[in-house]
Amino acid sequence: MNKLLYLLLFVFTVACSTNNKNMYSLESPNEQNKFQFVLNEEGQLFYTVNRNDLQFITKSALGFELKTKSLKEGFKILSSDVRTSDSEWQTVWGQRETVRNHYNELILHLKQAKTGLLFDVIARAYDDGVAFRYVFPEQDKLSDFVIMDELTEFSFADDYKAWWNFADYDNYEKVYYNSPISAVGDSINFERRSGKEERANMANTPTTIEVNNELVISIHEADLTDYAGMNLLNTHNGQQFKAHLTPWKNGDLVRAKTPFKSPWRTIQISENAGGLVESDLIMNLNPPVAYETTDWIETYKYIGIWWELHIGKTAWAEKTQFGKPISHPHGATTENAKKYIDFAAKHGFPDVLIEGWDKGWDDMEGSWTGYGIFDWKTSTDDFDIKEVCRYGKEKGVRMMMYHETISDIDHYEPAMDSLYKMCADLGIKTVKMGYTGDVNYDYNTKTYKQHHHGQYMVRHYKKMVQTAAKYKLMIVNHEPIKFTGEQRTYPNLMAREGVRGQEYNAWSKGNSPEHGLVLPFTRILGGPIDYTPGIFDMMLPAKSWSKDTFRVRTTICKQLAYYLTMYSPMPMAADLPENYEGVPAFQFIKDVPTDWSNTKVLHAKIGDYYTVVRQEKGTDNWYLGSITDENSRILNTDLSFLAKGKKYEATIYADGKDADWKNNPEVVDIKKVQVTSESKLDLILAAGGGQAIQFKEIK
Repeated sequence: MNKLLYLLLFVFTVACSTNNKNMYSLESPNEQNKFQFVLNEEGQLFYTVNRNDLQFITKSALGFELKTKSLKEGFKILSSDVRTSDSEWQTVWGQRETVRNHYNELILHLKQAKTGLLFDVIARAYDDGVAFRYVFPEQDKLSDFVIMDELTEFSFADDYKAWWNFADYDNYEKVYYNSPISAVGDSINFERRSGKEERANMANTPTTIEVNNELVISIHEADLTDYAGMNLLNTHNGQQFKAHLTPWKNGDLVRAKTPFKSPWRTIQISENAGGLVESDLIMNLNPPVAYETTDWIETYKYIGIWWELHIGKTAWAEKTQFGKPISHPHGATTENAKKYIDFAAKHGFPDVLIEGWDKGWDDMEGSWTGYGIFDWKTSTDDFDIKEVCRYGKEKGVRMMMYHETISDIDHYEPAMDSLYKMCADLGIKTVKMGYTGDVNYDYNTKTYKQHHHGQYMVRHYKKMVQTAAKYKLMIVNHEPIKFTGEQRTYPNLMAREGVRGQEYNAWSKGNSPEHGLVLPFTRILGGPIDYTPGIFDMMLPAKSWSKDTFRVRTTICKQLAYYLTMYSPMPMAADLPENYEGVPAFQFIKDVPTDWSNTKVLHAKIGDYYTVVRQEKGTDNWYLGSITDENSRILNTDLSFLAKGKKYEATIYADGKDADWKNNPEVVDIKKVQVTSESKLDLILAAGGGQAIQFKEIK
């Protein structure tokens, strides 16, 4: 069907569905996803969402409460606009090289009779989901304003199964649970953070919901760049979430000036969990790349002085850490950095991350908190940054800079220009920064001034990435605001942590075998994470302060598969260099690419198993990662994703005989077989295990 005819039919369809001037419908191009908007007798706008004949989101309210006005009801629809768009764009890096952006759009122009205030609702329907946003146009009756409540609801037709983690205003690093929607946020199991406000009955986004065996959805947001992060409040009114925005400390939610747009409220829709991973909805709702050139942006793997700090082999500080004398040596010394550089040069890693290289760590108050203690320029007495960078350049290896800001924005933000210039002058390409602790901590009152997920920090994170781009620097952001697809606009933002990552295995009860089977269908839907995979030595050193056993709850092969399943364009090979030397499985980490032409999900059940294949950009080579939970399983896999008519050598890294995460996690069987697109393989996964395969074209 040509585009003109399609557009005429689309407009006709909308017109036929709007015989009632207060009811408007919008369908996706494939006609499977349907929005309906209704203005009730009180002039309040509501919406519903259908997948084919199933209405899974029932009548749900829209609107706002401003500091001086209510934008809840009393509206009339002045007019509407409809259009369709079908285009393609090229990623700088990503899970695929070319992205199709195909949607139908409806804009409702509303006016509140009592106040004369105007605002619009823009809705888009895609084949892989639906989305809407609010727009406040420039107008005489509204200029500066403050949002005190967003009234957006997500009301469900039944008490579906949800995958979620607890929301507070500062930390995404939580365990994921599954429960009926009505039980989301149940505070019984809540992991409290000492000294923090706690928010029971509230979940982070993305929150993913299994409607039935043939329908899975995920609620999130897109293009969050000047707004407060949205949490989902369980209203306990049936099965219903309400948008709950992270506030400024004085209670304001969003401070704005017309013209102004909210982020998109997104609902990804698929027949199965794998379709959520393959969806491009979130990125499509973000603006195109903001930079004139992007040839300075690259993807790669790195190593670093990091895991040894978490397992207690060495320390970030020189003498005292968190107010107590340290019993192990400082990690970031010139000598130690050169050892890592030598290893990186030998094995082809372009960067070495070095944490703890600068003064300030000895002055932290309590755990990861402080104010005015770093200048991010002054090296410790035993670290010569110029010498390390010179030595690295000689070996073809760069230092990856680490700035632990301790959320001291008052001091860090004004220094960003000079700090990033320093990095560029040293030949540094990437800056990893942490935002631990409380935002602008006050030593006198022992309180914090803002929240990590509020508008204040959303603005800072954006400014940080934009400033880094001026110096052609890439960013790996820990303790961030969640990803909402802005890697399309700012592709130097390589990864955001915002997840309970590998380090929790080093000093806590650790991550369960199920944990890695939930993240691809929740947190990673927003964008790439920095999970720091690649641990080979699963049994970790004992701690003097605990009788617990510390360990990683995976097999080595599951760690290898994480390079495919825990998507990142800049993953770390996180273990100690000595744990890689002489280990054949390390070859997969060296070989696996970091940028892709295409991605396909072969098996997916949230919390149970996941298999994904990715095509190396610029080649016909493919890589497979498959993982399972605490249960062993065999996954039958056809290789029809391979190019037809070509032969491949498959190098298979499989859990060895009798392997399992608990008793025998480090045994790996490696074999090579010849395959084609007509071949089939049985992926035999040990309990807590995985499998990684390189498919290399035979030429």
